[in-house]
Amino acid sequence: MARQTISLFMWGYQPHFRHSIEYRARDVLKRLGVSVDAMALLVGVRRPDHANRNPVCVEPEDGRWPLALFDGLVDSVEDVYSKHDLQDMFFGDEPSMRDKPEWMRRDSVTTAVHRALMPYDEGHGVRSFVGQARPVGDFYVAPVIQVPDALFRKFPQLKQRARKDKFDRGSGHPSLIHAALATVLDEATSALQGPDPGRSVGGEMRRADEIVRLAAKAFMHTAGLAISDRYMYDDLFDRLNRISSLLYEGARGVGRLLLANPKHPGIEYLLRFQTPVRIHDSRWTRKVLQIAGPSAALVADSEHVYGLGRLLASHDPKDQSIFAVDFLDHYNWELRSGGIVLLRSLYGEPTLPSEIIEADAFISNLARMFPASTQATRERIWKLFNAAAHQKIGSMIVIAEDAASEALRLEAQGTNIQPVELSIELLRQVSAIDGSILMDPQGYCHAIGVILDGLANDKCTPSRGSRFNSAVRYIRSGIVRRLAIVVSEDRTVDIFPLLRPRQSRKELDDYVRAFTAASVHDYHASINWLDSRRFYLSAQQCADINAALARIEAFPQEVGEIRFLQSPFSADPEFDDSYLID
Repeated sequence: MARQTISLFMWGYQPHFRHSIEYRARDVLKRLGVSVDAMALLVGVRRPDHANRNPVCVEPEDGRWPLALFDGLVDSVEDVYSKHDLQDMFFGDEPSMRDKPEWMRRDSVTTAVHRALMPYDEGHGVRSFVGQARPVGDFYVAPVIQVPDALFRKFPQLKQRARKDKFDRGSGHPSLIHAALATVLDEATSALQGPDPGRSVGGEMRRADEIVRLAAKAFMHTAGLAISDRYMYDDLFDRLNRISSLLYEGARGVGRLLLANPKHPGIEYLLRFQTPVRIHDSRWTRKVLQIAGPSAALVADSEHVYGLGRLLASHDPKDQSIFAVDFLDHYNWELRSGGIVLLRSLYGEPTLPSEIIEADAFISNLARMFPASTQATRERIWKLFNAAAHQKIGSMIVIAEDAASEALRLEAQGTNIQPVELSIELLRQVSAIDGSILMDPQGYCHAIGVILDGLANDKCTPSRGSRFNSAVRYIRSGIVRRLAIVVSEDRTVDIFPLLRPRQSRKELDDYVRAFTAASVHDYHASINWLDSRRFYLSAQQCADINAALARIEAFPQEVGEIRFLQSPFSADPEFDDSYLID
């Protein structure tokens, strides 16, 4: 077998190291509740006084990032270096002065690589995150992670405050996603400093769950920087978790805490503590949280709780100088800025808020579930969905083709009503009682307060509450088309079933064809794409893929070569041609 040759060679394990960054980034984002195909690359810039024939290297060299992207990169690094902020900085100790040129060189490579990728980002709808460069062999190597730019439209970010001067600490991370990717890159940078980065599969970086918690701690630092010019302790995330985990005389902690400068003009105090409560005293803080209610919140910064107050109507939430911590339930809280939920923590595990489905996707889902419904009705149900999703109480709406007969069948478990077109105002009124709202695909309500029935099934989960599992049991027990909209007490919103998006038949065929013709050197891109779309593959396509997998796995491995094996492909029993588009 012909040996694989790396033309843009930096070190022997560079493909494995790049793959480990990509895998870890995807795993971290998945734990946060984001499923995107994050991509990783490595960019190497030849170190001064080294004689390697390649001034710039890119891994992968045959991937989507052509070497021409980095034309002039060496000169760009030198330009950044000559103008670096540390050029005029003098340290009081000799070791720092000795290390200063190396610090500037590493940072200049990172900055220059980021600038070189900006045109690519703009043209391909992605956003590049570049880690700190480190020397490996003849090169300074910068790790890069790219994610779709659309991700930041689904999960809004904070605005970045302009730096006051070149020594300003800045405003922290604009979002939890930024903090998470920065933490992955910090891990990659640290791994680059060890011997043979990439040789140990998965062992050179922290686990994804550890990275997520570190990212949450780093992101909470952003709120501290926004509300105070003083040093801010970096354990605010842990402190809030401890407070939310405590009961007070058996009662769960529910209330609001405003993180702000205690002298902020946008806050009106209703009472002030003579001696501020230290926020690191979790039990004391939990005790005073008991006095917070719907109309008043605790006022605190990262160190103390100062009293009870409320936001003035004149305060502009776009200012982003006041953050709200909503304690929703036992060990359950979220961080907000205005109406934007930035972070949610449940039993100490940080996540992003449940993604609210976009209008086009919601209406498309309705159209596929209930093809007899009209576009006007679907748009009206979309408005009802939004109203339900933004209520401060839990609720459930079930849309069923057999709503009329089900209202009669379940009459002993709910309140049967004369069919009426459900309006937003009526929705808010009837959501005040327990049970489900039962309506038909034309938007007419047939029953309220319905206690649903049904058998447990494989879609039920103990990690979710009774409302969600009740909906799953009911929907899966029927043979007619039904759909549930579930708004849980913890403000998560679910649509069940949420049909998978349609997939291009031609695109599937192209990737299957590419993989079945691939060699052991170039199969990764096609199999990774197919692996993420297993649901859409027919039995014949699965058989063709499995045959190609067997052929590739049968090739003898080279010394040092690492292969990531795939489990066999099989057709999903729930798949049919309605999921494909031509």
